[in-house]
Amino acid sequence: MCGIFAVVNDKTNNAAQTVLTGLKKLEYRGYDSWGIAIKSAPSTSEVDGGQKLVIEKHIGKIGDAKTNLPAGNTAIGHTRWATHGGVSDANAHPHLDCTGKLAVIHNGIVENYLEFKEELIKKGHQFSSETDTEIIAHLVEEKIKSQPITQAVFTTFNSLIGSNAIGVIDFDSETIIACRNGSPLVVGVDEKNQQYFLGSDVPAFLKYTNKVHFLDDSEAVVITKKGIRLFDLKTGKEKKLSIQNLDWKLEDAEKGGYPHFLLKEIMEQKETIGKTASINEKEIKELAKLIKEGYKTILIGCGTASYCALAGKYFLANEGIISQNYGAYEYLPFSKFADKKTLVIAISQSGETADTLIAVRAAKKNRAKIVAVVNARGSTLERMADIVLAVSAGPEIAVVSTKAFTAQLATLYLLSKAVENKYDEGKKLIKNLSESLDQIFTVQSINRLIDLAKSLIDKEHIFVIGKHLNFPAAMEFALKIKETSYLHAEAFAAGELKHGVITLIQKETPCFVLASKDDVKGEILSSAAELKARGGRIIGVAPFESAEFDEVIKTPDLGNLTIFANVIVGQLLGYYLGIGRGADPDKPRNLAKSVTVK
Repeated sequence: MCGIFAVVNDKTNNAAQTVLTGLKKLEYRGYDSWGIAIKSAPSTSEVDGGQKLVIEKHIGKIGDAKTNLPAGNTAIGHTRWATHGGVSDANAHPHLDCTGKLAVIHNGIVENYLEFKEELIKKGHQFSSETDTEIIAHLVEEKIKSQPITQAVFTTFNSLIGSNAIGVIDFDSETIIACRNGSPLVVGVDEKNQQYFLGSDVPAFLKYTNKVHFLDDSEAVVITKKGIRLFDLKTGKEKKLSIQNLDWKLEDAEKGGYPHFLLKEIMEQKETIGKTASINEKEIKELAKLIKEGYKTILIGCGTASYCALAGKYFLANEGIISQNYGAYEYLPFSKFADKKTLVIAISQSGETADTLIAVRAAKKNRAKIVAVVNARGSTLERMADIVLAVSAGPEIAVVSTKAFTAQLATLYLLSKAVENKYDEGKKLIKNLSESLDQIFTVQSINRLIDLAKSLIDKEHIFVIGKHLNFPAAMEFALKIKETSYLHAEAFAAGELKHGVITLIQKETPCFVLASKDDVKGEILSSAAELKARGGRIIGVAPFESAEFDEVIKTPDLGNLTIFANVIVGQLLGYYLGIGRGADPDKPRNLAKSVTVK
């Protein structure tokens, strides 16, 4: 959830500013508070910190923040999504030990922190926060009385229970030591300037380098001005550091003239969806072969990814393939049915979603073959998988997922076509879909959506219905409105209306009806008529007009792929509703991009 960033041997000798800038790139991971710790340069240390680290931390979003920390070339920083302890300056990271020479930043939850805290208090350690993180600093402080700093950090980390990633800065050695178990960490190497970076995600340091190493679970790095050393936390032995070059570009992580990342990423779907038709062909055909050989197919995900998985189930059904779909958080009771003839297709933008990883580990334990459909590279899910379908939508900075969702959805569609030996046909249809999206992004269409958003700003409830493929589309449509505008939006299968849902409809209740020119068009229009008869304001999102609609947002007629356009209408509507209601489209309250805790 939280964002970690650090730099060693900063070429500007202004490491605090470098870290602040990097943290701003990670604000989508947490924005309750932020903080930085630095070892000040020798010329300023007497005035600004003496023989201690200098720390600055504040509650609130980091977007417009500035820092007055002194010069120096080694610093760590953190942007927080609160778990243990309220949102306060004291609970913000980094956290110091009693000496002020060690500071810790942390992403995750230390499940056994209370027993450590009680022991440390008995030994005289004083705590200044309510967090689980602060115990790490004091544990390391205790251990360095008898161990070198590196070993002290490693043994401390190995004693923690839970999914965690930490970064520790040591004043005396000017070293940053980082450890990972469950929560993501990546190091960046700028060879030209001999400066080194640590981050939760690559965008934090993409400005400086695209040469990276993604830490695996039970790996640690020791970063000094001389370079980066990699260690195995279980054995304590040094490992070879393997560096890869990412094909990401700096502009992928910039707004590019758009007011918000969310709008930029919605607009980028004209390219990112079409791109899926040019990648993963070998892997998709390999998967299709396994499905045709009788492998039981399970699709799992959380949130947006779970709706993608559900749509994938419909795609496969249309090609005559039976599959199962679960929210990853509810898969464990069913994981016992997985075996060596089971394919578990796990969908995650970040590849770090805790519930999805737990589900995958359970399936893998029963010898299932794991397929990762991911966007962020180097993730835990990617490394756990037997087959990887990397959708390559590029960095998705907004907390709300848009382009990753549609790229993953397109990938599942191509898989369904490949099962029926229609992969080339599927590629053509995806490319046609990509080109047809221009109709949604015209000035006239956008203005129409803005006017619609204005008419909905003061509403309390919005309902969305769909049938068959438009049912998962309706769920994703409603989620985008909830996430971006905080307006209550709820999706239902059209067939549920008569079974209790219709009691919610009153005069002028906004009701969105997602439809396509398919074999259930008549049925969804009948449901629209039922809503209208109860006084609902019926807003069609479809490639046709109908007497049942009070108004309609026209989408391209793309057959089964019409759901892509219908969902994108929901993305845009959510964005403009959020703007109108004063929300931050890139950083919705209480949400974080990568849900790395259970």
